[in-house]
Amino acid sequence: MRSVAALLVLSFCLALASASFEPASPAAGCSGKPNLSPIYDDAPQFVKSVPNGKLYIQRNVTPPVYIVHLYGTAYEMGYAQGQLFKDIGPKFWPSIMEYIYSQIDQYLKMFPEWLQHLIAESGVDAALDITGYMTEAYTPKRFFDEIRGIADGSGTDYTTLYRIHMFPELIQAACSMFGAWGKAIANTNGTLYQLRALDWSTDGPFQQMPAVLVYHPNEGDGHTFASFGWAGFIGTISGYSSSHMGVCEKVWAGYNGTLARVGVPWHFLLRDIMQYDTDIADATMRMEAARRTCAIFVGLGDYTNTFTAFGYTHDKLHIWDWKNFPVYPDHPKMEGLVYLDKHPQPSEHVCFSSLLQQYYGSITPQNTIKYITSQGETGDMQIAVYDFASDHVYLANAGPAPNAVPAYKRPFIRLDMARLFAEPKP
Repeated sequence: MRSVAALLVLSFCLALASASFEPASPAAGCSGKPNLSPIYDDAPQFVKSVPNGKLYIQRNVTPPVYIVHLYGTAYEMGYAQGQLFKDIGPKFWPSIMEYIYSQIDQYLKMFPEWLQHLIAESGVDAALDITGYMTEAYTPKRFFDEIRGIADGSGTDYTTLYRIHMFPELIQAACSMFGAWGKAIANTNGTLYQLRALDWSTDGPFQQMPAVLVYHPNEGDGHTFASFGWAGFIGTISGYSSSHMGVCEKVWAGYNGTLARVGVPWHFLLRDIMQYDTDIADATMRMEAARRTCAIFVGLGDYTNTFTAFGYTHDKLHIWDWKNFPVYPDHPKMEGLVYLDKHPQPSEHVCFSSLLQQYYGSITPQNTIKYITSQGETGDMQIAVYDFASDHVYLANAGPAPNAVPAYKRPFIRLDMARLFAEPKP
């Protein structure tokens, strides 16, 4: 009887603890609704393989998410991806260029006058080409080799693919991020949780082919890692590596320092962090040594179960933890929590910080998905939540255009990263 009573008490306590994760009322300044969509953890289905690549698909969500394993040299990995997407890539990639042509006007104010004049006189292609010219000397050859491989493997025009990869260097996106550890997640079983919420236009073709690109480079050429993006895009905007490091970024809107066009494309630098660096210290040295161009915020978490935010600019690399990040009325300091919302910084919007305060001590991937991103309405295009203790990544993408449903309202998939990184070569 005592054991039964003890079990009843334990069950009651567990239920009470679980209930404490549910919000008593909406957080201040928030207008979004909870995301009640499921989180799928089914194993992806095998589709096909080529000599240096495998294609799986996660069909629980629509459009499905492609899981792509790539092996070998940069060219071999590119060629394999081109082969795997040969049936659909040659139609998908030109549609991205058509979208870029249709959208460029809304970004003109961000550009220096000389670039605005170039676009007006010679078109978008000229702007992308000059961006490529100004970054070429700072771009490792392996990136060109990989793009060439995709072109050769798929039969797609190389210039089209290369121009697509210059577009992120022209524009950046408004995003939210956080890293939570220690006291911020004290009531959970986690060690570090990291959010990457990508807020960007959802009326384009990108979300037609969401992809997890799992790179298995040759021995001596870095370690295995995954980029979360779209088929054929080899830069990293969201990523998680086998060295247990996660990356995210957001534009530094309103930055009033120097903006340069000559240097390394930021999404290629983040890709190198994922492939070659083992911790935040390594990545910091890489960013400090780089010829930096545009102004963005970078977020990095690693196996030490800490998170650091960086102000990545041409002039300086700013480094912030929870202790020294600027404090202002709508951005209070919380131990073990570094965060930036989707608005220009310093943000005057209270919603995101209110949500984090509401869940402080009990932040998890589950309530981040169900409440924080959904009620904060952040992550239009993509959301990735990294769970370092379990080696899981939770991923959602926007629905297809037109009338796209934002990622923060959609179902998520849970990826077992240890399993993905261990996938054998075909």
